[in-house]
Amino acid sequence: MHSKHTSRRSALKALGALGALTLSGVASQLLLSTRAGAAIAPAGPGLTDFIAVSRTLTGKAEINPTLALALYQAFVKQAPDTDAALARLNATLGAGEVLAQDDKTTFTEAQKADQALSQAILQAWYLGVVGKGKKSVCVAYADTLSNLAVADVLVPPSFSYGPCGSWSAQPQALNK
Repeated sequence: MHSKHTSRRSALKALGALGALTLSGVASQLLLSTRAGAAIAPAGPGLTDFIAVSRTLTGKAEINPTLALALYQAFVKQAPDTDAALARLNATLGAGEVLAQDDKTTFTEAQKADQALSQAILQAWYLGVVGKGKKSVCVAYADTLSNLAVADVLVPPSFSYGPCGSWSAQPQALNK
């Protein structure tokens, strides 16, 4: 009789521990998503424009909001006038002033600043890098759009596949 109570008590304790562990996991995910949402909310219209422009340029309706915030902050840190430039680019893209021909976006001569910003935003999303040269900042790697595109095929998800320096080896000759 004692062993039945002990095994039942042990099972209930294990079930309680499993429930507590599950509850803590759910609570932490809710906390993280709440913090991410709170972090995005105060960024204001600049971030809203950045997300809208990013969706248009990448063709992705769903983008990672945490990565969007990090990329946006990197842009603002590098160029204080980023918000005004994003608003202008968002208006240009929304007004249909940019021509799309043969899967290429074409800007007019007067829109060269918008074109440069759109290229920088695409670079940020696909390569994870904001800026050029010594001022460039790597914001992301694994979550970049280029790596997500190959994540189902390459492990690790990257275009730099193989051990370090493997790209420099002479290709093997094909047997004839």
